[in-house]
Amino acid sequence: MDVILECMTMTSFGGEAKSLALQAIALAREGKFEEAESTLEKTEEALAKSHESHARLLNYDAKNGDLKVTIFLVHAADHLASAETVTVLAREIILLHKEVKKNV
Repeated sequence: MDVILECMTMTSFGGEAKSLALQAIALAREGKFEEAESTLEKTEEALAKSHESHARLLNYDAKNGDLKVTIFLVHAADHLASAETVTVLAREIILLHKEVKKNV
């Protein structure tokens, strides 16, 4: 297994997911809720790809027990974790924007 490649895949898709989630918030702020939801779907797809790489790494380590913790692995895990957090918060912020627009 190419651990660096898996880490870079996690990082790349995690970063994409975070960027998409932030774009979705911006769209909601403009009142473009359908576009925001569509962007969140893309966010979930990118998160899923990042999770797939993470799962492959976990699987590898469970089978072989020799996966070394490197800065690449820590960086990748950080990107995935922050993307998950931003995505959850984006969903809540979008709901708040809907409520505000509805009550104005």
